[in-house]
Amino acid sequence: MPSAMSLQRAQAILEITFMLEINPRTKVLTFDCYGTLVQWHRAVRHAAAAILQRHLAAEAPDQRSSALAVRLRERAVELQQQSGFLDYEAVLEASLREALGENGFEADAQDLELLLATLGKIAPHPEVPEVLARLRQHYRIAVISNTSDALIAGTIAAIGTPIDFVITAQQARAYKPDHRLFEHAHAVMGVTRDETIHVAMGQFSDLKVCQELGIRSVWIDREGEPLDPAWHPDAVLKDLSGLPQLLVPAST
Repeated sequence: MPSAMSLQRAQAILEITFMLEINPRTKVLTFDCYGTLVQWHRAVRHAAAAILQRHLAAEAPDQRSSALAVRLRERAVELQQQSGFLDYEAVLEASLREALGENGFEADAQDLELLLATLGKIAPHPEVPEVLARLRQHYRIAVISNTSDALIAGTIAAIGTPIDFVITAQQARAYKPDHRLFEHAHAVMGVTRDETIHVAMGQFSDLKVCQELGIRSVWIDREGEPLDPAWHPDAVLKDLSGLPQLLVPAST
């Protein structure tokens, strides 16, 4: 017998398919990048392990590396939400300094260089290039990301599939879930929110703003997380492999 979750996901998929049939104006598919398209969590863990290894002069235990990676991500999100915009590299530097300090070490320039180098070119999830290439036959593709232009450039290149628009927090001087980043993106792309569908892994950063602005959304649940009941994505998928079936018109 199907579980309640599987029935809920099937219903959500039917709902978004129906909406696309009655709203053929969809022009752009927007994507979160880190986590959604590329292996962000793995990259942060790799950087954390390498940084700890420098300070321990030995290979860091997996549990300790993972804990540092989680703290780096948490602190970065906290800093992004503070008043007064900080460039993303400054956010990463402050996050690294504080997270490493909590582990009893003082971050130095080499630590920051290692972190930025690792996060400057992140490999895509295996299904992403092919899926984006197929979707791009029907829609323009955009990335909306809490990052800087310089840092994301190598990662966009690593995806391999051309991206029509790359919109960053640096450009809007605002981080998701601030509405200004999405409003800036829509203005740059020359579309309304009703002409887009947003695909993302982040709940607080992405589903929140989609809920508040009425943007159709697909949640990519790569980590098997519980869905916050406050957010209501139009569909839920475990990765991008199901997107073409969901978003490409059946007649094509």
